Amino acid sequence: MGDENKKSHPIEKSASKWQRLARKRWIYPAVYLGFAALVLTAVLWMQGGQENAEPRDLSDIDSDRSAFDADEKSVPVLGDSEVFKVPASEDSGVFVQKQYYDAEASTDEQKAALVFYNNTYYQNSGIDYAKDDGASFEVVAAMSGKVMKAEKDQLLGNIVHIEHNDGVVTVYESLDELEVAEGDKVKQGDKLGTAGTNTFDTDAGVHVHFEVRKEGTPVNPLEVFNQPSSAVEVQEMSDNSEAGNPVTNPSASEGNQGVDSEKDAEEKAEKDADKADEKGSKDAEETDEKGSKDSNANNEKGSKDSQ
Repeated sequence: MGDENKKSHPIEKSASKWQRLARKRWIYPAVYLGFAALVLTAVLWMQGGQENAEPRDLSDIDSDRSAFDADEKSVPVLGDSEVFKVPASEDSGVFVQKQYYDAEASTDEQKAALVFYNNTYYQNSGIDYAKDDGASFEVVAAMSGKVMKAEKDQLLGNIVHIEHNDGVVTVYESLDELEVAEGDKVKQGDKLGTAGTNTFDTDAGVHVHFEVRKEGTPVNPLEVFNQPSSAVEVQEMSDNSEAGNPVTNPSASEGNQGVDSEKDAEEKAEKDADKADEKGSKDAEETDEKGSKDSNANNEKGSKDSQ
């Protein structure tokens, strides 16, 4: 019996072994590191399985719930990738009322691109947009840029000039209301104002006059739409065929002095009026002087006859 009591049970031996092992200081860090290694291995294995999986079928997703239309082409708003757009929204219902005066166009097309003001025909230096019903509409920026001018002009109505890259400026004239001020930075599609009327082209009614200028020279907007500012080029042409010049005879454009912009028409009219006043004053002085001489001569003749 004594010998049997001295013998330890196998379970008791195992328990005492784990107890001795638990007393070791390194056992708990070793267990923790081993468990962490197992977790990390499992995570890496799951990620590798997802990468090798086949792409998910998205055909059943309702496209109407998407915040963006995947079929619509994205248009960048910064850098040289932005292209010129019509200065009105697509749903505004505007049409081209008057085209840009093109020196290479037919005679009929050139006649249709003339503006009559103060008994003089002027070549249209941009494009005029209007609506069939004559109503006003929102005028928006054709390209992102900085507003360098936003003011009231007595001849052209409210005007806005926006500066872009590569020496390009877009011009908006005949605005009824202004929504921007000088120094503002605008993005393509931002509202600049509403279409209105002006004194220079009263026949156009409610419209907006839109120009694209390269280093101060107007170019045909139809040739720069959907093009970046770096693609804008000035066509070489004679001075008397440049858009904006006055045309005495609508069928020809030779022998006319150049005008840099439509606003020069007002200055020309004022100069003509000053010349007419000056000529009238000279004529009146000459008439008075002649009348005085005739009167003196008659008086002198009467005196001689009386003697």
